[in-house]
Amino acid sequence: MNGLLVDLADFLTDHRWLAGAAFGLIAFGESLAVIGIFIPATPILFMVGVLAGSGRVDAASVVLFGIAGASAGYFLSWRAGERLGHHAWRLPAMTRHRRSIARARLFFRRWGGVSLVAGRYVLGPFQSMLPLVAGVARMDAHRFHCWNIVSGVVWVVLVLTPGFAFGRGMEAALFDKAWQDQIVAVLMAISCGMIAIGVLAAGARWSR
Repeated sequence: MNGLLVDLADFLTDHRWLAGAAFGLIAFGESLAVIGIFIPATPILFMVGVLAGSGRVDAASVVLFGIAGASAGYFLSWRAGERLGHHAWRLPAMTRHRRSIARARLFFRRWGGVSLVAGRYVLGPFQSMLPLVAGVARMDAHRFHCWNIVSGVVWVVLVLTPGFAFGRGMEAALFDKAWQDQIVAVLMAISCGMIAIGVLAAGARWSR
């Protein structure tokens, strides 16, 4: 996985005019029900934050496209839930995650709209199920859109900030590009290891 992240970093650096759109697609996929479970968002977000902080991609473009992608992913998931209703839980892709979906439904029932914001951090890889749950529960469209936008803005800003700050720090310390690449590669390897452990731990906890 680390090799793929390094290749992605090189691609975004070499095609910085595409960086915002590419990150928007990643945020979109990470926010789609079911699909988002399989996207290793944490190391990617850290990497993009570092690239933005070090000036190798345009920070404003990354943030704007990221918010748009995250909001669009949640919107489509909510819309799918609204259209499918409770039939959604009988789809093959859903039956494999019954316990996870049940916990996401309980989380939404307890916290309502706030869950669309907090769930991105609390539910780990299963957060993408929340807008689907909201759609099945027939959450009011205006209320959903408001919480969805807030969720996208807060999520993108908070998850990019650590990497952005680190990238700024490397620039201030006058590390050249070769040193920056090595440092980021090591940190991404650590991040990949941590996310793998987190996914396994979350899977074990949510399958109980």
